[in-house]
Amino acid sequence: MATLFCWFAIILLLACAALEFTRWRAIGTRLLVLFPAVLCLSVLLDLTHGVTQLGLAAYNSDLRTLPLLLIFLAIAILAALRPAWRWLFWIVWLIGAALCSIAIYLTFFWKVFS
Repeated sequence: MATLFCWFAIILLLACAALEFTRWRAIGTRLLVLFPAVLCLSVLLDLTHGVTQLGLAAYNSDLRTLPLLLIFLAIAILAALRPAWRWLFWIVWLIGAALCSIAIYLTFFWKVFS
């Protein structure tokens, strides 16, 4: 599942960056909302399993991560509502690229280097 998410994130971020340089800039900013939305939904889905299935440490980690992802989602929605603010798009895109790079490292390289 993590591999599928990584490919989805890479393709989505590259497509949004490419659309930013075309006349379909508004579509790119709206597509960028999908990335934090999927992250929030995955954390919420993970929290529905409860402490007994996840374990206390993973549950608490998800609880600490959720507010940050909701802030990221709010900024992405604001960027989608204001496509003329290119700087806001690039802030959201850079945050998404950083999170994507962390997910790629954990998915593909964590066991290799540990």
